[in-house]
Order: sequence, then C-alpha cells, then structure tokens
Amino acid sequence: MQQIQEYGAWRAAIADALDTYRGALQAAELADAATMARIHQAQARVRDDRLSVAFVAEFSRGKSELINAIFFADYGQRILPSAAGRTTMCPTELLYDAAFDPCIRLLPIETRASTLATGDYRDDPAAWTVLPLDLDNPERMREAFGQVSLTRRVPAEEAQRYGLFDPQDPEHADALDVDGTVEIPQWRHALINLPHPLLKQGLVILDTPGLNAIGTEPELTLNLIPNAHAVLFVLAAETGVTRSDIEVWRTHIGAGPGRIVVLNKIDAMWDPLKNEADNEAELARQRQGVARQLGLEVEQVYPVSAQQALVGRIQGDMALFERSRVGALETALLQGLVPRKKAILARQLREDLAALDGTLAGALAARTRDLVEQLQELKSLRGKNQAVLSLMMRRIEVERKDFDAGLLRLQEARTRFAALSTQLYSLLGLDAVQRQAETVRLALQA
Repeated sequence: MQQIQEYGAWRAAIADALDTYRGALQAAELADAATMARIHQAQARVRDDRLSVAFVAEFSRGKSELINAIFFADYGQRILPSAAGRTTMCPTELLYDAAFDPCIRLLPIETRASTLATGDYRDDPAAWTVLPLDLDNPERMREAFGQVSLTRRVPAEEAQRYGLFDPQDPEHADALDVDGTVEIPQWRHALINLPHPLLKQGLVILDTPGLNAIGTEPELTLNLIPNAHAVLFVLAAETGVTRSDIEVWRTHIGAGPGRIVVLNKIDAMWDPLKNEADNEAELARQRQGVARQLGLEVEQVYPVSAQQALVGRIQGDMALFERSRVGALETALLQGLVPRKKAILARQLREDLAALDGTLAGALAARTRDLVEQLQELKSLRGKNQAVLSLMMRRIEVERKDFDAGLLRLQEARTRFAALSTQLYSLLGLDAVQRQAETVRLALQA
C-alpha cells in the first residue's frame, strides 16, 4: 500500500506549504478575513481529504474476507466478521478520525422510522451507541466487530415501519416467520474508528450489506457509493453473475471510472482431479462470461481467492498468496485510485490558489497606489514658503521613513509570495499549473 502512504506524504507537504504561506501573509499584514477564509478552506481540503473505497456485493460473496485480505492481514486475524452466510448486516465504514478514541459507533435501526438520512445523524453524538475498542485485546475486538452482524426479530408491522418489510412484495414472503415476526438488522449504520496506518492516511473503507440495504438506504444510493473513488463489485466464481447481481450492478454501480469487478472464491474451482491447464481454462471461460454479461472487457474482471490471500499473508506462505491473485487486484485498485484522487484534490487546490493569487495581487496594487500618493504629496510641497515647510518637516521625515519601509516591505512581499506560489504549484506537479505560477510571479515582479 505504498501508493497510499506516498499520497499521504504529498498531502503533508502541501499542508506545510500552506502553513508557511499563511504565516507570510500574516507577517506582511496582508491577511484580511477573506484571504484567511480561503486559506483555511484549502487547508481543510488537504486535512480532511479521504480516499473512499466501497465494496459492494450480495451476501456470501466473500466481500468482508476480501477487505480483511487486502487491508488488515497485518493484524494476524480477521478484523471484519467473515463466515458462511450474511456477516455484514448494516453499512459499515472503517476510517480514522483523531477526534475520537478507537471505537465503534452504531446507529440504531429505530432511526429508520424517522425521515432523517444516516448523514443527518453524523454530527449528533446522542444518536449513536459507542463501544470502545481495546486494541490490545484481540478477543474483545472480535466481540465488538461482531456487532455489525447482529440481527433481531420484530413484528412485521415494526419492520414495515422501518421500510424493511413489504407484505405486498412476493420476495419478502419468505422473511415472515410463522409467529408473524421478521428478522431485521440490529443497527442501521456502523462507523469503526481504527488507528490503522492506511486509515490514518485518509483511506475510508465501506462494507455494504447487500442488495436489500443498498436499495432501502438513501445514504448508500445517493452518497456513499456514487461518491466513492473506487467501487469493487464482488461476485462468486462458482455462480458467476446472478439476477440479483445484475440488478445491483445496473441500478447502483454500472461501468465507469474506478469500477472493478472481482470474481472471488476461485479456490472453489481448483479441482484437484484436473490439471492446471484445465482449471485455468474453466476459470477463463467464467471470467469471459462475467465480462460479457456486465458489458466489460475481460481485463476489468479480476479472479481472486480472498480467503487464500488472507491465510497466505498471515502464515507467511507467499506461494499461496501468489496463487490467490489478490496482488494483481491490489495493483489495479491503487494504480487507478491514487492518481485519480490526487488529480481531484490538485484541481480544487489550484482553484483556491488562483483566487489567493488574485486577492494578493489586488492587495499589493492597493499598497502601491497608497505609496505613490504619498510620494506625490511630498513632491507637491516643493516651492512652498519657508514657514509652511518648517511646520511640515517633522511630518515629512516620518512619512519618508514610512515610505522607504513600505517600499522595502512591498518588494519583500512580492518576492516572498511569488516564491511561495511557485512552491505550492510545483507540489501539485502539473505543467499547466507551473506555467500559471510563472505568469503570476512575473506579474508580481512587474
């Protein structure tokens, strides 16, 4: 995950340059309210920037296991629950926020009875149940993470009030038990605050619970999935693309930048009674079929075994990890994710810096006009009678010193801010931006 760490270092360098820029503005007394607000906006962009990766699948596709294999094998255990059947019952975000201790924040399912979306509760601490994470106690951590798997049975009327049961929908008929109850998730949403190195660099991982939650939770359909910088759509190698998979793909994902299809559980297709070539041929046929059904190129479908990758990494069995093919998926994910996110942030910062350059140029021009007016006033005193000159001498001497000092500060400010602008733009690393910086520098020196 070196690319994410390098991206974090790039952001840190920009943050340092912005701090220097702000300090220079304050020292030169050019930091008016509008300018400082713009700098704070740029700093907030860098500080709060996130790399969002969403994992989307129907249940039993090995999605949580894939997250464990890619991001959390260094813990030597599964971080997210992973077992046969449904293990992620509510949308789960893994991230790091220094404002919180390591913890799991859980939004009760009862909040679905209101008209508020999940996002409306994010800044309401009273709405969440908070469970601290004991990072030194693996067993306690497993228990805490198990919360995302919890369900409970409620009367059908209550489930209907939460939008989780429709008596008129034939597909919901099997959910109704003989006692008139329906199984629903215990929680509506989970936020896991974990001081993992990658999460500290701004990575956010979204684990979704499947078709039903995706279709009924507006936060997923309108915000989290569409705004994710990468979406991994996970299928099972043995079953290929099912009808529900097609529905999720067409309705909520679709082909586009940052979309990757993962054909998981290829170890189920490793037939020991067949030779390697036959196994590979069968896998290739399945891969081609998936690509055709989803309207993708074959190269956009990555066959992997998340379980074998996790086992290989934890046990140090690199041969098993290589056979899992997760390494190729990681490369494809990060090579697309990091440059794309870097370009987005760079564009936003360029807009902020262009506005700052304009404001600074205006402030320097105003100071120049003030100094010129003072000079003209001094020159106008030539030829005045001796009595007037005697009365004005002390004022002239003071203004002359102010004038000389002002000219010096103006030249220093021009030189300083031209250099700082060039430094910031060079950190963004684009030729067009550097050309713009050169234009600004020449204008300031004119």
